[in-house]
Amino acid sequence: MYINFQKFNYKLIQPDDRDRYENRDKEAYKEVLKDWLDSNIDDFVARRWDIEEILYLKEISDFIKPVREAESLYEFGFFTGCIALVGVSSEDFSKYLSLKNGRHSHIVDKYKSGKRKGQSFDVSQYERLNLQLSEGLINQQTHDLLDEIRTIRNDCLHFNQSFKQKSDTDLKNDSLKALNSIKLVLRDNIGTSPDPKDINDIMQEITKSEHNRCFEDMVWKQKNMLSHLLGFSTVQDPHIKKVEKTGLFKVTDLDDEEIELTELKISPSAGTNLLVWVDIDDAGRLLISSNSIQKGDVVFSEVYSNVDSDGQTRLWYLNSIFKVNA
Repeated sequence: MYINFQKFNYKLIQPDDRDRYENRDKEAYKEVLKDWLDSNIDDFVARRWDIEEILYLKEISDFIKPVREAESLYEFGFFTGCIALVGVSSEDFSKYLSLKNGRHSHIVDKYKSGKRKGQSFDVSQYERLNLQLSEGLINQQTHDLLDEIRTIRNDCLHFNQSFKQKSDTDLKNDSLKALNSIKLVLRDNIGTSPDPKDINDIMQEITKSEHNRCFEDMVWKQKNMLSHLLGFSTVQDPHIKKVEKTGLFKVTDLDDEEIELTELKISPSAGTNLLVWVDIDDAGRLLISSNSIQKGDVVFSEVYSNVDSDGQTRLWYLNSIFKVNA
């Protein structure tokens, strides 16, 4: 049985009242979705960690969009859709390789003999992969991975009896195998070696909405990118819930919402001065006012930040601040 009662029968109400009913139902449906997400969130996260990482690709074309969508489908448990999109992407990527190398006959060819001499026909993915292998455009591993994707995708596309009888576990395994295979193919054939020089370009790309589900997703990717490209961690140990810093600072900027503190080093060889932007809450505002803190002052201060769920410090606040200049 296929159940499709997603909407109320709005024919039962007056046309003028329909918008009010629909708006109420849409708000109520948000709660249904939240409940589904909350109930399955552990599985979503676990599946995200199943997916291979290839960091970033400078060279992309239309084949990348189905990969992005396939990742989300796998994460949310829609395995048949994932398989279908990976199949589309792998075939697009295969054509992309052939066209990039000037092999137009890998896409459309003509019979050389027989009754259909000169008639155009589409080259199948099976034939194209064999041509690419024989002509050195791909190696054996890439051929085997793409051919396995082709087999999995065809099984799904034709929706034969054996495919219909597959369990969710088998579908999950097939979709993960196909998804990780296309990512390995992309990494091995057009992958980009992580380079700190790319950081500004990647930062600009990360801010684009097509790469993120929300603002926090963008921050998440930035944190991970820094760990790979620059080789250092911006996160705290999972046991640390609060970070505090104490020292001599110069007030290099100050307004009603924020105070900028630049750390003063005792020794010139002690490294780069720490710069901290501290949010001014009610307690901080009282500390600044009672100590008559102004821009340009040298202060002894303790600042703290509560560590966020991703291990990073975000907002900093004042614990104490005292003017030390005359």
